Amino acid sequence: MKTAILTDFVSYDPAYSLCGVVRNQAKMLGEVYPPLVLVRKGWHEAPDEPSPFGASKVIEIDPGQVGQNVVNLTDRSDTEIGWLETQLVAALQGVDVVLTHDLIYQPNMWKYHVACQRIAKDHPELGWLHFIHSSTDLGTVGQMGRFAKECKMPMPRSRLVVFHGEEMNRKGQAFGYETDRIVLIPNPIDCAEGYHEVARTAIRSWRLWQASVLAVYPARLDRGKQIECAAEVMQSMRPDIDARLVVVDFHSTGGDKAEYRAQLKGRFGDAIYFTSDIPGCEYHVPHEAVMDLFDYADFFIHPSRSESDPLTLPEAMWKRNGLLLNFDLPLFRQYDGRALFGKFGSNVDVLSGGPGSTNVEYKDRAEYMAHLGRAVLYWLANNPILRNHQQVRQHRSLEAVARMHLLPAVEGLRADLEAKRGN
Repeated sequence: MKTAILTDFVSYDPAYSLCGVVRNQAKMLGEVYPPLVLVRKGWHEAPDEPSPFGASKVIEIDPGQVGQNVVNLTDRSDTEIGWLETQLVAALQGVDVVLTHDLIYQPNMWKYHVACQRIAKDHPELGWLHFIHSSTDLGTVGQMGRFAKECKMPMPRSRLVVFHGEEMNRKGQAFGYETDRIVLIPNPIDCAEGYHEVARTAIRSWRLWQASVLAVYPARLDRGKQIECAAEVMQSMRPDIDARLVVVDFHSTGGDKAEYRAQLKGRFGDAIYFTSDIPGCEYHVPHEAVMDLFDYADFFIHPSRSESDPLTLPEAMWKRNGLLLNFDLPLFRQYDGRALFGKFGSNVDVLSGGPGSTNVEYKDRAEYMAHLGRAVLYWLANNPILRNHQQVRQHRSLEAVARMHLLPAVEGLRADLEAKRGN
């Protein structure tokens, strides 16, 4: 299937939110249905910078005279609309679904609207998804004079896009769409934009956006780090909740460290991932990538038996992670009231604070770890900062919007077209 995105951009302005919306749509469609991006004649890009729309092909379209976002009827309008139609038909050869932006809304695009109405009538192989980036109605069609009649009804085989349920009835009424011809597609954000490539590789390779709860634990694979405790807490939430632990392991290429990693993989399966599995990261991960993974995560679980002043803790705090710390390490007590605590034992005599050890015998270890898992879930559900962060990753990230909204809308529209052709 082939897609196209119809705009009237003449340049890519990062401060113009609609440019960012189209860029993100090109990213979402790119790997599955690479889009054409239609722009206005005069389009220019910085020659020394990558295209803002990635590998998408950019095609310039000449709409003729364009006013200052007003409907301007002239004696050349008929000719310009005809020429515009010819250009669009040529550009859309082989395209199945066209995503339009403010086509049926903005006065500046009124000639595009007329041309596309005509194309839609003559080309039943095309489906249309109309994005309207405002909650108002400018009454553009009513200003189109002798061309208004062609645009009063919704285009054949088109769907109106709304960003949330609250505007469904209002926009449907304004543009003449019944609810069965309205689809919900929220605007996404690229949560990993600007991240180090190693962090982006981890997110992409392991589909971390799908995780309901994500914890990151940077640690050398000494057994005293007790990575299994963090993994047990996360695994206790499964299979009902997609909880995952990413271990940023470093300086752990051989000996008992490699054996420890193999044991953890065998025991926890899909609940645990190691950055040493990323090509080129067997020995260590760039610090920028560690901070980016913290930024992407929800919680930091630190069950280590021995620490002096672990930098991973303020790093996780800076990235607004929730904390589950080891009650048996006295240094962590300074965060009382700002963290959850679990008893994991330590290489300190917890009663005196002096040298020694503190060991824990669990009456029911699995239930204890599940108790801590429920505490983590409670924090995620009731702390608005943590919950908002989790919700954006799960529902407003590029990957989530593509999987749950945009691709189903595109594929559903194409399926409708094929069904009608089959009849």
